[in-house]
Amino acid sequence: MIDFVHYWAEKSGIAVTRFIQWLGIASSKYYSWQNRYGKVNEHNGLIPRDFWLEEWEKQAIINFHTQYPLEGCRRLDVSPKTGLLGCRKNG
Repeated sequence: MIDFVHYWAEKSGIAVTRFIQWLGIASSKYYSWQNRYGKVNEHNGLIPRDFWLEEWEKQAIINFHTQYPLEGCRRLDVSPKTGLLGCRKNG
């Protein structure tokens, strides 16, 4: 959007603000995009949490499940959701 507006504003001689109005974009939104232009888009990215399992913990769950397939997650002393996530991701 930023490139489009700048390209056509320069090519036509029409002010950027006029293009923003024609496109129906709030000027504050456009300039917010312009300030972020070229930066890595990090919103909605995964943020490590202190309750997530580390790789060695996931591997321990998988190893236990492989060795004792009839035992459930209660035997591991982890929540069913956490144990199942570790097993599902690796088959």
